[in-house]
Amino acid sequence: MRKNSKIRFAALAVACALIVTALPAALADDGNIVAFDGEGIVDTTETEYLAIAAGHPGDSISIYVPVENVGESTATDMTCEIPVSGNPDEFPFVNDSETDTSFTAKAYQKVDSSTSTLESWGGDELLDGEHAYFKLDITILASATSGYKTLTFNVNYTYDGASCTDTVEVTLYVRPVESSSSSGSSSYKSKPKVIVESYEFTSDTIYAGDTVTLRLVIANTSWREAITNLTLELSDESGAVMPAPGGSSTIYIGTIAKEQVYVFSVDLQIAPDAEAKSQLLTITMDYEGTKNKQEFEQTASINVPVTQHARVRINDPVVYDDPWVGSSVSIGVTLYNLGKSPLYNCLVDLEDNDNLTLEESYFGGNVAAGGTMRADLTVTPLTAGEVTGNLLVTYEDAYGNQTEELLPLDLFVNDSATAVSYVSGSNAAYTEDEAQSGGATWYWWVLGGAAVTAGLIALGVHSRKKRERELEDL
Repeated sequence: MRKNSKIRFAALAVACALIVTALPAALADDGNIVAFDGEGIVDTTETEYLAIAAGHPGDSISIYVPVENVGESTATDMTCEIPVSGNPDEFPFVNDSETDTSFTAKAYQKVDSSTSTLESWGGDELLDGEHAYFKLDITILASATSGYKTLTFNVNYTYDGASCTDTVEVTLYVRPVESSSSSGSSSYKSKPKVIVESYEFTSDTIYAGDTVTLRLVIANTSWREAITNLTLELSDESGAVMPAPGGSSTIYIGTIAKEQVYVFSVDLQIAPDAEAKSQLLTITMDYEGTKNKQEFEQTASINVPVTQHARVRINDPVVYDDPWVGSSVSIGVTLYNLGKSPLYNCLVDLEDNDNLTLEESYFGGNVAAGGTMRADLTVTPLTAGEVTGNLLVTYEDAYGNQTEELLPLDLFVNDSATAVSYVSGSNAAYTEDEAQSGGATWYWWVLGGAAVTAGLIALGVHSRKKRERELEDL
């Protein structure tokens, strides 16, 4: 008995030891190192590190990886690398070595918590709540396609004695080749022109009431001089598009070197009652040239395609007639538009079915917000018994995006061979597989018998009255 107790105690001790050993690794599973989002920045130099890296194919660029320690202990011995990949969207960079499996970013700078200023950093440690930056100098492939690329960096570190690895994603923007101006141009540009080179929304569909992220690429097209004190003002006269809560309609960028771009993101709030159409967001850009400090202003417009959520209710199909094989039956469907925008090209059809045929699909056209569409269909069953199918209801939003909904249709179809018909003008009945001529002969016999009976009754009445008159004359 005492031996078993010792065994149980030893097993418990081993289990506790394993738990204690695995605890740091278990804590690390949640991720202690994440991408720093820029909240609370006080040093304006940091905004350059947080800007989205950009360049043309073939350009040498610097990519900054912002990291933050969200754990409760200090992360030490930190390194950052990006794996080499044959996928040009994941790794659009030049790799002259066939043996390198990753590119290492150098530990760059972090914020001195006492002075709130940037200081050199070797990656030796990052206290809980601190953030820092890694820097990777690299060359974009000459064959890289334009657009945004998501780069995944591995951040390796030691945390509470355990080796950990977290991933941090950074966005790269590859500029279109045709947008690069020639530095050898002989034309004189007295005014450095700033433009919105490109933009995109991170959401495929923008619904009223949503908060969406807009990516902007602001380009200095001048090959002669840089621009400075660049400020953007966002406005929408309709009030449908506005800065997200906590954001501002005024954005300060600062300096853009000649023929360079500044790429950044801004969060926008769409009004819940915004009309489902393309809303116009105006961007006013105020800046100065670095040569003569003259002030300039440019405006650009961005279309924000707003969509209202479709709120549609469709009642179950209603069968108005008793279904028979080969006979048409009327079916009704009612659609209610409960949303705040119209539905377009509403159509009700029968999904392909070997047991049912549809005389004609129902086209309801457009259904206004708060409106109703009632579709009447004529369907013919081809087989008897339990017949199932689906009615297909389709409609579109203002941008032509189509939605399909299937409505189950269940019919119990009677066999025409067992149908009972009634002879007009009588209670006589015959089944459809009986000859109707036989029914007609019986009908005439009944009429004839009734006529003879009526004649006999009339003759009897006449004879009785005649006999009564003869007795009166006596």
